[in-house]
Amino acid sequence: MKLNYKSGFTIFEFLIAISIMALLVAIVFSGFINLRKHQALKLDTETIAGILREARSETLASKNGTRYGVHFSATKVTLFAGSVYNPSDPNNKDFMLNASDAVFNITLAGGGSDVIFNRLTGETSQNGVITLSSPSTAQIKTVTVYKTGVVESN
Repeated sequence: MKLNYKSGFTIFEFLIAISIMALLVAIVFSGFINLRKHQALKLDTETIAGILREARSETLASKNGTRYGVHFSATKVTLFAGSVYNPSDPNNKDFMLNASDAVFNITLAGGGSDVIFNRLTGETSQNGVITLSSPSTAQIKTVTVYKTGVVESN
């Protein structure tokens, strides 16, 4: 008696192959998302440090004969002119932070959420640390503003 075998895939083999492919896609996609969030946190940290340095530089250059400062909120950082932050000033420059990241903690001397630089010296009395956190990747980055006005990020 001769047996007749049909070649091809069974439905069960096909489902297993699809399941393995779906698992591999999920793993790769998850790694890509985490990499993107890590890069966004790094970019936000560099943006904040750059804005602080720009405010200090413009103050030292006595641009428009005034002081410059930086205001921090949960979703944006604002470069402003003058000794006090005025949210309705049309000359403010807003820089939006990545939606998945947040200014986690602002610890400045004297409290508040503004860093204002002094003319001629570039120093600030609002020295301290701005901590950025990405909850999904559990990474933390910091920007330190020293009393001398020097800004450092890591």
